[in-house]
Amino acid sequence: MAAVAAAGLAVGLTGVAGEPARADGTTLTATTYSTAGTLDGVAAASNSNAWAVGSTGLNSSQRILMLHWNGSSWSRVTKPSVLAAPGGLSAVTVVNSRDAWAVGSTLSGASTTHTLLLHWNGSAWSQVTSPAPVKNGVLSAVAATASGGWAVGYISASAAANFQALIFRLSGSKWSRFGTKLGLGAGLGGVAITSGRAAWAIGSEAGMITANLAKWNGSTWSPAGPFPLEGVYHGLYGIAAGPGGIVFVVGWNGNAPPTPALSMKWTGKAWVKVTVGAPVSSGLNAVTFAPGGTAWAAGQTGTRTMILRWNGQEWTRIASPGSGGIYGLGFSAAGYGWAVGVAPTPSGTGKTLILHWNGHSWN
Repeated sequence: MAAVAAAGLAVGLTGVAGEPARADGTTLTATTYSTAGTLDGVAAASNSNAWAVGSTGLNSSQRILMLHWNGSSWSRVTKPSVLAAPGGLSAVTVVNSRDAWAVGSTLSGASTTHTLLLHWNGSAWSQVTSPAPVKNGVLSAVAATASGGWAVGYISASAAANFQALIFRLSGSKWSRFGTKLGLGAGLGGVAITSGRAAWAIGSEAGMITANLAKWNGSTWSPAGPFPLEGVYHGLYGIAAGPGGIVFVVGWNGNAPPTPALSMKWTGKAWVKVTVGAPVSSGLNAVTFAPGGTAWAAGQTGTRTMILRWNGQEWTRIASPGSGGIYGLGFSAAGYGWAVGVAPTPSGTGKTLILHWNGHSWN
């Protein structure tokens, strides 16, 4: 597949090159990109076309960050101009090389956010302004197919009681704001589509790590449950749908005593808890399916990165280098994938982290 046109792409900040990867993914390492900040999501259309999103800078000076992989290097995307605005991008999804979506929020003043929705048409990114950006809103996750999709997040006003789920629906090429019956006090952080009439979303209670699960049944979003996780304090941070309608959800356990990271699986009929082969001081932030159906999950254990692969019965750890945490996973092929997140720095500010899967190892 041809590389994406370079419109709107520019090398920005500090690009740090390792051994360059060939487009077929046969080398052991891949070019990376390092700057102050965090990468929260990654998606790939091919081995020579991938996108990573997050934020760069510190706190009040934090700005949106989008990177593009062209088969040999990562570079910063600077157009449209909103990509240089205060704020951050939370997630990106690729339908094909000419259709991708990214979501997050812009920031004005000290704390006022507006939802941000972006579209890639094969040559350039553009901001979607219908529906209008939602004040005090954040879009946390997006999932899309060629015919439709969902973007989910939350609205957070000054009072916790006003904290509520926010859902946008994609029908064809048009987005609209969609009402829910999920009530106040809960936001959404992840979404996965299993069919045209079925989807799932995860979230948490305002100010807590008590997880929520919601289901789309073809006409409404409504709370779903029960689900098989013990205790009150657990966060669900990653969700992905795979072949045959299977869905994985992963997260962290905040109950005592400490236990390994959490995961559960939708079998098509019920949610079941699944074993995570990881140390007790670990948590998972992301999950995805690679082409061919293999499931991957990632997060951190202690201060180290952690990547797991599903073997059909449990999650087992695959060696991954470096300190830090992983927040996003994306694969263009079974043997070619990316993991992104944040690595620690001596100053404590953190820097972007990119790991590459070459079919044999993470580097």
